[in-house]
Amino acid sequence: MEDNGLPDFGGKVVILYLADAPRGCEDGILMEYPHFVRREGRLFVSGRIPHVDGESWVSNTQASVAWDAVIHYVEFKSIDEYRNRMNEYRPTFLERLKMLFG
Repeated sequence: MEDNGLPDFGGKVVILYLADAPRGCEDGILMEYPHFVRREGRLFVSGRIPHVDGESWVSNTQASVAWDAVIHYVEFKSIDEYRNRMNEYRPTFLERLKMLFG
């Protein structure tokens, strides 16, 4: 993409975190092949939701997120880097409680 102040997500995998995220999206939206598209004057990040264990209902589907709703994002070089880092992740005690009791 031309230099317009937007990040270059080409070839990367990103997690997009949303302001006032709807239920189920609080932990971010993982997207591969992300790119920017403009629809009816509004800018979106569009890409594919990769396969994630436990999330098969949405895996390998196309998705778009309004860029103005994104408050934070994390970039990974590849889906393998994302998976390797997630395998290293250890939730805190409070995060484990939240997983158990919502």
